[in-house]
Amino acid sequence: MGRYSYSQPSDSSHYGGDQADSGYNETEELIGRDQAELELNYPEPSQYPTQYPPQPEVEFGFPQVCYCGDAPILATSKNDPGRRVYTCKNVDDGDCHVWKFWDVAVMEEMRGRDKHILQLEEKVDNLTLMSNFESEEKVVRLENLVSDLAKKSFTLKIEFEVCVGVMLFVLVVLGLVIGGK
Repeated sequence: MGRYSYSQPSDSSHYGGDQADSGYNETEELIGRDQAELELNYPEPSQYPTQYPPQPEVEFGFPQVCYCGDAPILATSKNDPGRRVYTCKNVDDGDCHVWKFWDVAVMEEMRGRDKHILQLEEKVDNLTLMSNFESEEKVVRLENLVSDLAKKSFTLKIEFEVCVGVMLFVLVVLGLVIGGK
């Protein structure tokens, strides 16, 4: 085998495997510390720094809204001169704001559009296949209907000819009976 070996972690209390629920919650501890720091730095709640409402993450394509709620602006990057970047007009206030290279956003958007176009093409193909199948089904039904009507027409034609023949026969017989008297 190789030079390295792997073993399962220990269940000893040294590694956290034998812990009982002590009621300690790290998240609640951190929230408490943040609250204490705010109270220390800002004695009055009205002095707390501006809290922006939560915004959706800017993960894909062109950013529409900054984390602070403002509309993103297009600027030139200070770190990479000449490269365009989406940022926010409040970027210097020390809070978290949108920051995304323009070319990266364009490529993501183009990939998304390509994927969307492929999905639409598949839908159109499926609809075309379905409509072709339905059309063929309708043509078969129409051919059957025309065939049935032709049969009925043929039987009606024969019945009509028989009816006319019987009427002619009756008229001839009547003519002979009347003429023979």
